[in-house]
Amino acid sequence: MEKHPASLELNSADAKSARMEVQMTSLLERFSDGVLMMDREWRVTYANPAAMRISRLRPEDLNSRTHWQLYPETVGTVIERMYRDVMNGGDDALIVYYHEPFDVWLDINIFSIEEGIALHYSDVTSRKRAEQARDESMRKLEQVMAAITDSVVCIDREWNCTFANDAALKILQTDSLIGENLWTRFPGNNDEPFASNYRAAMDQRISTEFEAYYPEPLDIWFRVSAHPFEDGIIIFSSDITSRKRAEALRETTARRLNQVLEVTTDCVFTLDREWRFSFLNGRAATVLYRDDLLGKNIWDEFPAAISSDFGLYYHRCMDEGIASEFESFYPEPLNRWFSIQCRPYDDGIAVYFRDITEKRELDQVFRQQRDVITFVQQSARIAFWTLELATGKLEFDVGSYPVYGHPLAKLNSAAAFRAIIHPADQEQVSADVRRAVESGGLVVNDFRVIDDQGQTRWLEARSQAVVLDGTPVRLGGMTIDVSNRKQNEDALAAGEERYRVLIELSPQFVWAGSPKGEVTYANQGFLDYLSFAMEDLAGTGWLRAYDPVDQPRVLEAWRGSVLSGEALEIEARLINGKTREARWWWIRALPLRDGAGIIVNWLGVAVDIHDRKTAADELHLRQLETERQRAELETVYRTAPIGLALFDPVEFRYLRLNDRQAQTVGLPADEILGRSVTEIAPIPGLNEMFQQVARGKPIRNALIEGATAARPEEHRYWNVNYFPVFNSDGTVRAITAASLEITNQKKAELALIQSEKLAAVGRLASSISHEINNPLEAVTNLLYLIAHEPELPLTAVQYVEMAQSELARISEIAKQALRFHRQAVSATSVTAEALVSTVLNLYRGRLVNSNIAIDASYRTTKPVLCFENDIRQVLTNLIANSIDAMRLGGRLIVRANDATSYSTGYPEGRPGILIAIADTGHGMSKAVLDRIFEPFYTTKALNGTGLGLWISQGIIERHGGYLRVRSSEEIAHRGTVATIFLPHRSAGEIENLNLPQGSIVPI
Repeated sequence: MEKHPASLELNSADAKSARMEVQMTSLLERFSDGVLMMDREWRVTYANPAAMRISRLRPEDLNSRTHWQLYPETVGTVIERMYRDVMNGGDDALIVYYHEPFDVWLDINIFSIEEGIALHYSDVTSRKRAEQARDESMRKLEQVMAAITDSVVCIDREWNCTFANDAALKILQTDSLIGENLWTRFPGNNDEPFASNYRAAMDQRISTEFEAYYPEPLDIWFRVSAHPFEDGIIIFSSDITSRKRAEALRETTARRLNQVLEVTTDCVFTLDREWRFSFLNGRAATVLYRDDLLGKNIWDEFPAAISSDFGLYYHRCMDEGIASEFESFYPEPLNRWFSIQCRPYDDGIAVYFRDITEKRELDQVFRQQRDVITFVQQSARIAFWTLELATGKLEFDVGSYPVYGHPLAKLNSAAAFRAIIHPADQEQVSADVRRAVESGGLVVNDFRVIDDQGQTRWLEARSQAVVLDGTPVRLGGMTIDVSNRKQNEDALAAGEERYRVLIELSPQFVWAGSPKGEVTYANQGFLDYLSFAMEDLAGTGWLRAYDPVDQPRVLEAWRGSVLSGEALEIEARLINGKTREARWWWIRALPLRDGAGIIVNWLGVAVDIHDRKTAADELHLRQLETERQRAELETVYRTAPIGLALFDPVEFRYLRLNDRQAQTVGLPADEILGRSVTEIAPIPGLNEMFQQVARGKPIRNALIEGATAARPEEHRYWNVNYFPVFNSDGTVRAITAASLEITNQKKAELALIQSEKLAAVGRLASSISHEINNPLEAVTNLLYLIAHEPELPLTAVQYVEMAQSELARISEIAKQALRFHRQAVSATSVTAEALVSTVLNLYRGRLVNSNIAIDASYRTTKPVLCFENDIRQVLTNLIANSIDAMRLGGRLIVRANDATSYSTGYPEGRPGILIAIADTGHGMSKAVLDRIFEPFYTTKALNGTGLGLWISQGIIERHGGYLRVRSSEEIAHRGTVATIFLPHRSAGEIENLNLPQGSIVPI
């Protein structure tokens, strides 16, 4: 039959469209800019290699994670608003966006497409940073131009000078050039090569560079470069007269230089203009660990130098002729610090360097030590000094604190220092200096100085003489400011007498103690109360003032405070010396410390708290008991294994709930509080139950079922009790609730019923298989006799053979069913093919009826020791699941091969067999896949128990193996793969598994 022309055109158009799609995909894969597509669920569905690189994507991120999951930091930003505007039908958009986590600038075009949005973007970080740097550079340009050592002159299009830096005025030997004409002010410029190069830069707008001699009156060799700019040209020139004259001597000295370089202790090498080593002295070859560098490219041999200071300064020297000196570190394989000088010459550059690694390390140690000393001096306000005895020169260490109140630079001699000493202390200071010089030992003295504000400062100096060959040559020491200490000592002495008088007059009981814990003082009121004299306090006599019951406790507390230096605070009973009444007193003491923080004495008080104490003790005991009971009830409430909650009686909103109730709801407690019960659990009849309780009628042991708002896909069961809480006037103040989830119990009941049914069917199948064996054997024998009857017609022989074949098939099915349901008492060795084929034969009829093709391949013949009926139960579950997933037909793929499993417990691996069951069914979502091994979780409603995979996983794990499942719902590779690994184990290991035996539970 001829094809219709329209059909041919359509097929041709489809083919052309397919080719165009392939070509477009290939073009996008080679595109240097990023191209990324997102569907309307914000999942990233496509990204070309450039997008994968720029956006730091991984292949597994495609079609699995949303943009907001990949880049949560973009939520709430302008980029989110623009994406959503375009996704919701807005116009295409363009934005330059800075993504801080990657530290990149992106130029992003956002397009609306039928499936969602597409992004075309490129990394413009370099451009943005260049723009930022350009503005900063322009600001600094004039400063740089003025400070540059080369001559810089700007000439406008009329050949008049508009700018000249200081170096230009100096080199050209003039005070001013602004407004001067290039040709008339310096007529030598009309000669070559000046004229042609300048005119080429001005007229042809090309940069030129040359060297030339300008005669009298300048008599200078110039290196000149002329560059066009918008208003004319810029002429850069430098005086190279010395270099030119030196070049005349170069050839003569070259031979001698090579000889010198070979014997010098410095490392020397030269590079030609192709960056090849043209000379290398022996010292350089030794330091660089290379004697084969001549003729080789430096960047090839030392690639780490390209992007370092080496590359920067070498290029500047080679390209611009600028000599440089610098220090830099070269990493592996050298790992050394170098001090480098690079100098240009006609044929390239010469590099002189030294290994300064050891010097750098020593310098670092020195700097660290110096910083520590400076920190100590500044923190402690110390000045370290040295006095030369012969010259009177006074020097202070770096970082010394100006304790004298004068700049240390001014105190550079003994005479200058003597001038600031307080007149009353000058003789004493001189005597202390003589004593330090004569004794050679450490001398400590206090003295006063007058600072630059005319104020007096007290200082403490510690000094010691340095003796060489028996003669003191210098005095070294340190000085600290002790003005505060002196003032405190004076104030303390003056104040002690005042405080003693005030204490004696105080109505409170005041006492004092020594640093060692002796009570040294009590005011008169305290002594009168105790009927003590001052001498009665000596030793531990003061302890007799306390009730004998409290004495050990008071003594322990006081000794603890004396040892630790912490405040004393204790309640104890003191005995009234006259009435012998024991009353409660609050005893408190604090240590008094000197400027160095050392305790000099203790000062304490005693306050009568007897009346408050006796009343407070009883109240405190009641409070403790109440708090204990409340804490116990709170703990029981929070940790109760049932859900507990409190509701308001009007809108039935949560007022309080325990942890178990929050777990039952499936939300954090702070998200539940304040919301109504029907909003959290929209269960029919629940609101009416709460209305009944609000009327004062409790509900006991009610069964409710339904789903919560947080987990609407799960049908659950609860046993609930609701009780009203009454006010004193009989109105309902709140509603209490106690709920116990019995979902698993309900599911277990259903599963048990289903399991009993299946077990009964299994036993019936086993019984039928056993009973039909006898008649099957008789029929088989009769057919055998009929087949060997000599007068049997040929057509009858064919029918008999067919009957024998089908009868053998029935017999085999009966044997397999009997074997399948027989309980194993010990492990047996069985091959993967034997395990799988039995189950496939059992399901063969269902597979054929479901139009499912079997693709089985067994690449292992090694038997594995296991409880084969339990493993067949696992295989039955997996194959039954695959059949259920392929309602419209498909392929069931079985593979078995030898394998080795590596894990933390078995780092060297475990040999075993690997069995894979794969199907081309509808697959599972990630949410379902995450829960397939949970007990009672099923997607088959009443047709499943939710126990199959849970039981299967337990069987495989008790065999020491693992069961893993992968699944996909994508059209291109939809289906599920289940993998079983069974390790090879000894008989002793396998017999200890204690596997539970039971009937098969299909999923």
